[in-house]
Amino acid sequence: MKRNHFVFRIIFTVLLCVPLYQSAAQTFKVVIARFQDRTGAIARKEAEGAGNVTAGGVAGSNAAIVGAAGQYSTATMESGKGDLGSQASDIFTSELVKTGRFKVLDGYMFARLLDSTQFKGDLIAAAKAMGAHYLLTDTVTQAGVSESGGTIMGFGRKSVQGKAVISVTLTNVATGEVALADNAEGTQSEGGAVLFGGSVGGKKDLGLLLSSALHDAVKNCVPKIAEAAGELTNYPIECDAALNEGRIYLSKGKDDGIVIGDEFEIIGIGKTVMVGSKKIEQKVKKGIIKVDEVEKDYAAAPAEGIKMTEGDKAVKVVKKKETKVDQK
Repeated sequence: MKRNHFVFRIIFTVLLCVPLYQSAAQTFKVVIARFQDRTGAIARKEAEGAGNVTAGGVAGSNAAIVGAAGQYSTATMESGKGDLGSQASDIFTSELVKTGRFKVLDGYMFARLLDSTQFKGDLIAAAKAMGAHYLLTDTVTQAGVSESGGTIMGFGRKSVQGKAVISVTLTNVATGEVALADNAEGTQSEGGAVLFGGSVGGKKDLGLLLSSALHDAVKNCVPKIAEAAGELTNYPIECDAALNEGRIYLSKGKDDGIVIGDEFEIIGIGKTVMVGSKKIEQKVKKGIIKVDEVEKDYAAAPAEGIKMTEGDKAVKVVKKKETKVDQK
């Protein structure tokens, strides 16, 4: 009996130590637009002016890199480096999911929406159609390698450093506001001793070195994204609403962060006024409901006497935290 009690205590202790994953209600939905890789264009411009890119400069997929110990050919960089924009997108997907606070939506579906006649490249509208909370866009602005160190009579030490810089923008899909616009940098170094003119322990794949530097840049950026996103309970959710047998049903639910007790304001469309070439739709506030039923893909609340019409929307009431002001 004592043995079983001891085993139970061990299992219970282990369970306490295992981090609990956050529920879907605490998970932001993020859609990642196809990242741009500007390094190739920059490198081509540099190469046209100087013939090639020297060590420490910006390196692109079509640029040759010259180091103190020799020249790395364009073909080597092309095969090893690949498209840094695509790599950045894959790394962001992995790192955001690891936090437990983000769910990354299907990028291929997003790309198809952007190409459709309905959205015509409108990033925010396409992201909203997918049900995303945030849109993440990114540009790889720099990617290069530099070599340092030297040898005396064939002996010494050399190292190669890869560097990547990315520019990131996080946009709130509901409001269109930019929640984060920042740069992040990552570096990775490899090197070793040089004996009789030959390197010992150095990494020869410069493409892999740049990929590692890019991974560092992304990891440095993810905490900033998590902080900028805030808490899902404070996100201004907007959805469709409809009345049925005395209850108002919302087109979003637990997967979008709605919980029991959330309040939504029902808003209808009133008069339409033309101001010049701009059409303005009057917003009619019909009342506030309090959610008492939540499922994965919908939520519901008592109508409380609110009269509904087709096309009405429900907007979550986000209560701002009160800030205390010290009075002297």
